[in-house]
Amino acid sequence: MRHAVWTDFRGVLTPPLREGLRVYCLGKPFSPEQLGQCLRAIADRYGSPDGMAVLDSGTLDEREWTAEIAQELSDRFAVDADLSALGVEWWSDRRIDSKWLDALRTWREAGVFVGLISNLPPDWRAPFLDFADWDGLFDQVLLSCDHATRKPEAGMFRLAQSYSGLPPEANVLVDDLDANVAGARAAGWTGVLGGGAATDAAVQQINSIVRIGAHHQGATR
Repeated sequence: MRHAVWTDFRGVLTPPLREGLRVYCLGKPFSPEQLGQCLRAIADRYGSPDGMAVLDSGTLDEREWTAEIAQELSDRFAVDADLSALGVEWWSDRRIDSKWLDALRTWREAGVFVGLISNLPPDWRAPFLDFADWDGLFDQVLLSCDHATRKPEAGMFRLAQSYSGLPPEANVLVDDLDANVAGARAAGWTGVLGGGAATDAAVQQINSIVRIGAHHQGATR
C-alpha cells in the first residue's frame, strides 16, 4: 500500500518550540518560562488550545498578539518589553533538522507522498514562503491560513487526504504536539510524535510503515 507522510513545520522540521523560545529570549529582559506563562494565559483567555493557536486561528493578528504578550509580561512580572519585532526575530532562526529532512527526501524518492501541514498565522505566510524551496521538497504544502481549518480539526485531515488521494489509514502525521497527533489518530491516520529528541524514533517508526528502511540507512549514516 502506498503511504503519505505529512510533517509538521514548527517543532518537527525546525527546532522544537521550547528551543525556539530559548533562542528568541536570549538577551531579552524575560525568560522562556515567563514568556511561556504569558502565552498560556492568553490562550486561556480566548479558549485556545495553546499559545500559538490564538495567532494561527486569526483570533488576534500579530500586532494585537504581541501587545497582549507585552501587557502580560508587565502585569505578571513587571517587565517592560517591546515585542514588535517578534515575528522578524523568530523567522531569523532558520535552522532545519537535517536528519529529518534527509529522511523526508529519501521517502519521497522511494515513491512515498510527502507533504507538509502547518498551523501558520496569516501574518507569517510571507516569511514561510521565503524560508525554503517548498515545491522542491514536498508533494503538497497545506497552511492553515489558506484554509478554514487547522490541526487538530478533522477538516484539516480530510483536506490533506484529498491531496494525497489515499485512504485515512495510509496517511501518517508527524507532529510535536500531542493534541495534533491525537487528532490525526481520531481521523483514522497514524499519528507519530516527532521533532527534536523524538526524531530518530519517528524515522524508525515510519521506515517500518513504508518499508524502505534499507534505502534510508544510507541517508542517516
